[in-house]
Amino acid sequence: MNTYLKTFGRMFRRHATRLISVILMVLVSVGFTAGIGMATTKIDYSLSDYYRAENVSDIILMNTEGAFPDGDVTALTERYGAENVERGGMLEFEVRGGKATVNDTEVTFTNVPDGIVRVYLFDCAAPDDVTQNTLTSVTTYDTSAASEDSIVVYAERPTVQLPEQDASKPYTMSAVITEHLTEIEYEYEIAGQKIPVTLTGDFTATIPIEQEYILGGTVLNPLHMAVRDDPSYTDDPASDDEEKMLPLAAVYYVFGENLVDTSARPHITGTGTAGAGTAYEQTVELDEDAADTQEVAVPASDLLNQIYITLPDRGDYTLFGMGYDDYVNEELAAIDALLTSDTQAPGEDTAAYYEALTMHENFSFESFREYSGKIGSIGYVLMVVFLFVTILVVLSTMTRLLDEERGQIACLLTLGYSPARIISKYLLFALIGTLIGGAGAYFAGLGLARIIYVNFEWNYTLPAYTSHISLTFFFITFAVILIATLAATVIAGLKLTRLQPAELLRPKAPKAGKKVFLERIPFIWNHLSFKYKSTMRNVLRFFMRFLMTVVSVALSTALVLAGLAVLDCCLFQDIGGAAMIAVAIIVLIFAALLNFVVTYTLTNINISERERELATLMVLGYYDGEVAGYIYREIYITSGIGILFGIPLGCLLCLFVFRVMEFGSIPGISWFVWVLAPILSVIFTILVTLILRHKIVRINMNESLKAIE
Repeated sequence: MNTYLKTFGRMFRRHATRLISVILMVLVSVGFTAGIGMATTKIDYSLSDYYRAENVSDIILMNTEGAFPDGDVTALTERYGAENVERGGMLEFEVRGGKATVNDTEVTFTNVPDGIVRVYLFDCAAPDDVTQNTLTSVTTYDTSAASEDSIVVYAERPTVQLPEQDASKPYTMSAVITEHLTEIEYEYEIAGQKIPVTLTGDFTATIPIEQEYILGGTVLNPLHMAVRDDPSYTDDPASDDEEKMLPLAAVYYVFGENLVDTSARPHITGTGTAGAGTAYEQTVELDEDAADTQEVAVPASDLLNQIYITLPDRGDYTLFGMGYDDYVNEELAAIDALLTSDTQAPGEDTAAYYEALTMHENFSFESFREYSGKIGSIGYVLMVVFLFVTILVVLSTMTRLLDEERGQIACLLTLGYSPARIISKYLLFALIGTLIGGAGAYFAGLGLARIIYVNFEWNYTLPAYTSHISLTFFFITFAVILIATLAATVIAGLKLTRLQPAELLRPKAPKAGKKVFLERIPFIWNHLSFKYKSTMRNVLRFFMRFLMTVVSVALSTALVLAGLAVLDCCLFQDIGGAAMIAVAIIVLIFAALLNFVVTYTLTNINISERERELATLMVLGYYDGEVAGYIYREIYITSGIGILFGIPLGCLLCLFVFRVMEFGSIPGISWFVWVLAPILSVIFTILVTLILRHKIVRINMNESLKAIE
């Protein structure tokens, strides 16, 4: 037992660098994929928690012809319950130079910003009374100095898109309301006396009004969670895209019975008849002001063209998740059947007089969901590449470690240890390295997910960060790497333990020398110096080792190129927001780390396997620089070939990433990205050679040359 433990401890000390390499490879690969996966889950669950906490409407019905009749509200209330149905209204108009057209009426505003203005109407007294799409972050201003005729309004909280409203400046609305009348009360002079009569005819009453509004505070509507690019329902006439809408410039909220509540003196014009059917029948032409001022009110109830519906029994559905959309679509069909059956005549087309808006039509929630999907797509695409590179390098690390342990395995076999007991030592080595890397990757993933989520603050008022954790990405990547590593260790161990101890104690027979393909090209081969001929033979003699290095470096370079390409699209093509920029930077950082760790691991293994060869060169009188150059030339040639193959591979990877993310294109990538990606890979290779130079020059010649003995 002591011998076994001693050999186990010596193995850890002797191969500490390889253990660290395994840890770093797993940490980088699993940490990246776990972080991307966790970020997607955090976004989805945070959005769902917010949607439930603020009682966000699943469906909003908009009447395209005016206010909803009471019968519709009653029918919906009977189906969904009074607590799940709320009546409201919405006006949207464009202000230019302080003027706008609202419901066919020319209106002049002061203190209202130019652009698309949206006004929400609520059949309740205050923000706290709103039961759906709960208005939060309510800030109340002092309105005691306002006149009695002022109507208190609230504004959406200021954002990057929506300007801050000046609480000290009242809003005024001036307009002329036109009414068509068929009869009016009029004092008609007959025989010197003014007699009140009813005039019947065709009259037009024009009522000049001026209404003052005072800002009562600001609120946060969950339907306007975005802080930029929040669109209106008004088409952008300058765009060829039929679905592109103009951005909102201001959002106001009005609570109470009336949108306009003032007094004015109408001016009446038209022709009517007094005393129709009597001896005193007279035709009267009017073009005069009314004798008295009149109360002018625009009831809010006449403008309640929206019904908010919260679907009951939402259960454990994740917003936009599996089952949710099906549930909403079923209810839309039920609503259509419920409302149109009460409004259409038999045999008449059942064209709905309303539009139904779901959460997919809400910019804030839908764009947040789309970002989550794009981040998840990046994770799925790059997870495969990260996994492949990591498995390739870790497998190489463990199989070549076992080759170096031939002597130790022979000794243990001689001492009577079973193959299973011997292999378990190396399995434990691989397991410890993978578990440590996996543990670090888990916490790295949590940190990455938080970083990605926080960067959404540039685009949204973020919901609370959910405590829900999904480990799907983490377990998938970690399990694949762990199983592959342990399986390779077992296979390599079984292969060695089947050999006789005497055969294991002898040095592994070198591969038979043969001409490399360059020797068959005299024009090139004859012009190479001896040291480069030696280098090319060493590079190409072990083809599988050469191929593995080239593939690993090529894939690492492709990942760096993909990270740069996504970052380029976000920064210079104005595609995506700050969160996508953060993701692109994270992809680039982890791709660069993977590139560095791959190059370092493979180079370190190469040096460890060739210590005897390098010691021989030292004994023959080679200087430190010449010995290091002997290895460096091979590293630079192999990495250079891998980098060259990495460019087309990166192009394919970018194409795939752009396709699943639904933005970006290969021709759109800036020229410097194609230059910077290989330069970064070259820099990593140079850094690795500089870091490992001390390992080469500090090789103990005596121990290395006597290692076989």
